[in-house]
Amino acid sequence: MRVGWRERRGVHPSTLVLVVVGLLSACGTTLLPPESPPGPGVPRIANLRFEPEVIRAGETTQMSFYFEVGSADLKEGFLVERGISQFQFYQTLQATPLDLAKYDGQVAGTVEIPLRWSQEGVRFLEVYVVTKQGNASNRIRANLTVR
Repeated sequence: MRVGWRERRGVHPSTLVLVVVGLLSACGTTLLPPESPPGPGVPRIANLRFEPEVIRAGETTQMSFYFEVGSADLKEGFLVERGISQFQFYQTLQATPLDLAKYDGQVAGTVEIPLRWSQEGVRFLEVYVVTKQGNASNRIRANLTVR
């Protein structure tokens, strides 16, 4: 659009959305405890899955992931939720604790936890676990769609 002798240029809306999502994602990771460097007693997790990956609001999905802990002292896990619901990006400020007491004493295994969401939207979920010594695992991510 021309105004007088200068030309004004606007920012494309999709560019603005990407910048805001990037900033919110970066801010969210600074609120979480840092990963412990790999070594003895530090847990590692892999293969985060939701069965089914698309559910209706109010239905349950089965979250599962594989873990390895050399010291067999897995304490708890945390679920961090980000997503898009009603055309708005959101992020939870606190991670949701996951009770992993049933896996205490195991060196390796697969965690299975049923989860239920009542609101529609696309969720970008991130999981990490912590040992009794306070060592935090790597973080793994997966998407879940609630219709």
